[in-house]
Amino acid sequence: MSLYRYAIRRTLQIIPVLLGVFTLTFVMVHALPGNPVRIYLGLNPSQALADELIRRYGFDQPLWKQYLDYLWRLLQFDLGESFMRKRPVTDLMLERMGPTVMLMGLSYVIALPTALLLGVYSAAKHNQLGDHISRFAGLAGLSTPNFWLGLMLIFLFAYEFNALPASGYVSPFEDPVAAAKHLVLPIITLATAQTATLMRMTRSSMVEELSKDYVETARAYGLPERTILLRHAFRNALLPLVTIIGLQLSFLLDGSVIVESIFAIPGMGRLGYNGLLNNDYGVIIGLNIFFAVLFLVGVLLTDLAYAYIDPRIRYD
Repeated sequence: MSLYRYAIRRTLQIIPVLLGVFTLTFVMVHALPGNPVRIYLGLNPSQALADELIRRYGFDQPLWKQYLDYLWRLLQFDLGESFMRKRPVTDLMLERMGPTVMLMGLSYVIALPTALLLGVYSAAKHNQLGDHISRFAGLAGLSTPNFWLGLMLIFLFAYEFNALPASGYVSPFEDPVAAAKHLVLPIITLATAQTATLMRMTRSSMVEELSKDYVETARAYGLPERTILLRHAFRNALLPLVTIIGLQLSFLLDGSVIVESIFAIPGMGRLGYNGLLNNDYGVIIGLNIFFAVLFLVGVLLTDLAYAYIDPRIRYD
């Protein structure tokens, strides 16, 4: 099977997965406690107004009919309307996509090369002081929850030193300097765990490669250590890393919800968090489907890269 046919087959496999994600999300959202109409109208709503909203958004219909109606709209690329904001979910997501993409993109751009460099360095200094320090830093980064790290950074750099803003977001197209200041703490918070995970995986993979016979043979032939490390060992160590690098996208999506809430960034993660608090069904389902698509595309690209890097992998 060619790579082209393999890519088509893997792309088609995304469709039933998305249907499963939508079904699970729909059922779980409607199983949440609390009535969205009462949350929106308050404790003592007018019965006439409540009835109008229930009828308008189809909450008086059987669940299976609501499911089929929503699925039909979804097939027409309509994610529905936000019950709380009275606006299409697609518009709300597009408005908030910029801050989220900026936060996730910069976090990954910083985390990936940092982790690879530290992982290779740690493996090259195996069981030496540099290796011990890198392993301790990786363990600390992996063990630190995002929300705790974010709050500590705010306390230190915004409250104690008054060096950086504690919250908010400024577009880099309006004021690049202010945007950089607002993004430093959120990016550190989001990138720390990613860097630690990737660094530890890189180190483990490199240590395993450096212990193989072909490395000893290369050293016996007098090849420079840097050539052995980067040209031979690192290339072979990349294979398991590609899988981890692709799957890390899901952790970025999870982390963006927490980081955007802590730093009051008006992104998609915060939109989803507020939608969850208010039982805003349209926002929750729309964002879940969008994040699922992003994650599945990341997995698809990882599989394709995996098959491309290692020709021994069969496409069938």
